Amino acid sequence: MELMDTAIFWHVPRSAGATMKSVLTTCLGKVIATDAGGLDGHHLDERLEIIRKPHGQFLNVDTTTTQGLKHAKSLGVIQSKAAAVIFTPFIQESTILFDRNHRGRFFTLLREPVDRIISLYYFRRMEKEEVREQTLDEFIQTSGENWMVRMLTGCMSGPLDVIHLDAAKEILRSKFLVGLIETKTESFRRFEEYFGWKFPSPVSQTCKNNMYYFEWHSKNPHPMPAEDDPVIQKIRNLNMWDLALYEYAKQLFEEQEALFWDKSSDQIALTWTSTAESVEKRENP
Repeated sequence: MELMDTAIFWHVPRSAGATMKSVLTTCLGKVIATDAGGLDGHHLDERLEIIRKPHGQFLNVDTTTTQGLKHAKSLGVIQSKAAAVIFTPFIQESTILFDRNHRGRFFTLLREPVDRIISLYYFRRMEKEEVREQTLDEFIQTSGENWMVRMLTGCMSGPLDVIHLDAAKEILRSKFLVGLIETKTESFRRFEEYFGWKFPSPVSQTCKNNMYYFEWHSKNPHPMPAEDDPVIQKIRNLNMWDLALYEYAKQLFEEQEALFWDKSSDQIALTWTSTAESVEKRENP
């Protein structure tokens, strides 16, 4: 990774984002930018600072909201090189942070969409009383659909079609190092190599193994509907574009293996600057 580039983790809900934060801060001792930095009024700070908490070090910005990204830009987060990794769900919006000399290197962990949505339902039940009163069927009807394709393309409302899917695929292909929950060992190995992360001691390595493989931060065991349950098919129908994108991500994961085993292959850029073309938002009828 280039010296002036910053790692940007696309945090897809219920896809190991919290675990990645814990490994980076607790085990590797990295400073990160995420929601924790904006707590206790720090989202209004006028000077960039590192906040030390019991579970890690964070920049005093919240990069998980669009307003927080604007605040981070005003404080020159990318230019400061103070954050080893920036966490955000907002891909299009996060490009305001970059300039020609300071680029973003995007990476992510993706989870099979049906499994992710069911996990999200049970997780939200612990947080929100209104969700506790909903059935899974009711939840999937009211919680939005095709989250990944919509967030990648910026098309948050209206119907989607194959043009949006193709745009999301191209963003993943050209801008992302892709990891998968179902192959999380190889995924993290690639992250370590690509970003040059080094665990300095056996203690830090054990910390990573415990958090990434065993403790699994925000783990939420829950029942899974039977494969022939009608609600499974309903989730698939509502999220057909995310399912198609996930299948492409699995293909991309296999293709990106060449970046790590074939040293003669050209390394793809996987960067984004503020001058990069935005995804064209198709007008919906």
